[in-house]
Amino acid sequence: MGVKLGLDNCQIILERLGDPHLEFPSIHVAGSNGKGSLCVQLSAAATASGLTTGLFTSPHLVTVEERVRIDGRPIAPATFDRLLNAVRDAASIKPVCNPTYFEATFLVAMLAFSESGVDRGIIETGMGGRLDATRLVDADLCILTTVSLEHTEYLGDTLAEIAAEKAAIHRPGTTFIALEPEDAEVRRVIQKTAGDDLSWWPNERLDSTWDDHGSIVDTVASIRGWATTRADCHWPGRSPGYGEDWVEGVVTSLSAAHNAESLERDLSENHPITVVLLGMSEKADLEATLEPVVAEICMDTPLPKVVFTEPRTGRNPAVSVEALSEMMERMGAGHIPTAVEKDPTKAFEMAGQMAREEGHQLLVIGSVYLIGDLLKHVVERDGLNLWDELTVH
Repeated sequence: MGVKLGLDNCQIILERLGDPHLEFPSIHVAGSNGKGSLCVQLSAAATASGLTTGLFTSPHLVTVEERVRIDGRPIAPATFDRLLNAVRDAASIKPVCNPTYFEATFLVAMLAFSESGVDRGIIETGMGGRLDATRLVDADLCILTTVSLEHTEYLGDTLAEIAAEKAAIHRPGTTFIALEPEDAEVRRVIQKTAGDDLSWWPNERLDSTWDDHGSIVDTVASIRGWATTRADCHWPGRSPGYGEDWVEGVVTSLSAAHNAESLERDLSENHPITVVLLGMSEKADLEATLEPVVAEICMDTPLPKVVFTEPRTGRNPAVSVEALSEMMERMGAGHIPTAVEKDPTKAFEMAGQMAREEGHQLLVIGSVYLIGDLLKHVVERDGLNLWDELTVH
């Protein structure tokens, strides 16, 4: 059913299912970047503190079940199917409600968490906040990470408009932690929305985005009285060091960054860049998204080599390797040595070989779906257990 912002469908279906989303308290996280990384660290800390924890995130890398985790592990396919049938039955009651793909996965998560008797839900917002289905959960703590221009066709054309949508996850009388933005108008909008419940989090640059979120987890654990502040966890394609040994003899970095802000930050954290594997999904602001990539690779000495590829999965089709190449050239990167390979697994092997031969590092960047394609490839190549790889703590 595509994208349809609003609460009505899910509210009706949840009522028909017995309101499973109200059987446990949740922490609700919104933001343009980093909300998934923060959620997985919160889930790890809650679980390590003895709580049965439900973690809902999106999108998935390889399989839809990874959107719904209990104590860090995706629910079983048979469980997902059974609960999805329950959602379908409830949606089919007249008057019929037709949930979107995202809404259906959220509804499955709420049933799974209720059935497992979770003590705490960690809920990542899908898009925006005010009209996102996740707004229906019973949250006793809300967190807003960064605000950047994204999904402008749904959330508004300005940072302030987007901030208003995201900050609307705030529930009156509930603590609202927000990463303090530089933009004064964005700060004003968030302050107006959250009022006295607002607690600004200093926008300090630590060693990495992951570390930034770890410090927020410390505070949340203190507020909630958890026994453990930080616990071991990994977030495929997003946590430090993940996938660094995927190519023998080559230090490999993966970035699931999807907009200009996150791309710029990940690129700065992964310097020096020498071989880049780049694949992206279509989006309205593609050229603006690519600007930090072009700027970073053009300043490198020696010049990096770039391999263009096309992610196989994702909500939107991949940007063709021809279009990527033409756009990069138009943006002033025509002098950068490039290669093209539509198949992402073949492109990965090609880029890895190039890096190995010249003693260079490899950076994979451009799309979370590209990371998913490569994770599936590595699992099959190395005979790994997919569910173990997708278990985050």
